[in-house]
Amino acid sequence: MNHLKFSDDRKSASGAFSTLHFGLDLELHAIDGNWEKGKPPVGTPEGPGRPAYDVFAAGGRGPVKIGAAWIKEIRKPGPNQGKQFFTMSLDDPSFQSALNLSAFEGVNPGIYDLKWERPRGAQNAA
Repeated sequence: MNHLKFSDDRKSASGAFSTLHFGLDLELHAIDGNWEKGKPPVGTPEGPGRPAYDVFAAGGRGPVKIGAAWIKEIRKPGPNQGKQFFTMSLDDPSFQSALNLSAFEGVNPGIYDLKWERPRGAQNAA
């Protein structure tokens, strides 16, 4: 299952993401210098702001940093307005192209479902 489970203090998360061809064990660790007074940065309509987390994957010699995660807020009117979600950009020389993931909180608090997004240019090329 593609998910992330956050620690109680929300400073770290662990989980997994897999496709038909590969899988990644993921860890998120807060970028303390980007947090203010114990609170992570949240993007605004003007831009994503600073990343809240570094993203690591299991490598042959230990964890390898493969990207960053930003916190955003749902702004569209509706039942989810005001809820926070995560966007991640992950890249590694072994990938054909960067992976763009989003994570939305599921039914259980602190557990986020990971969703994969195809880059917009690739959608238009098909």
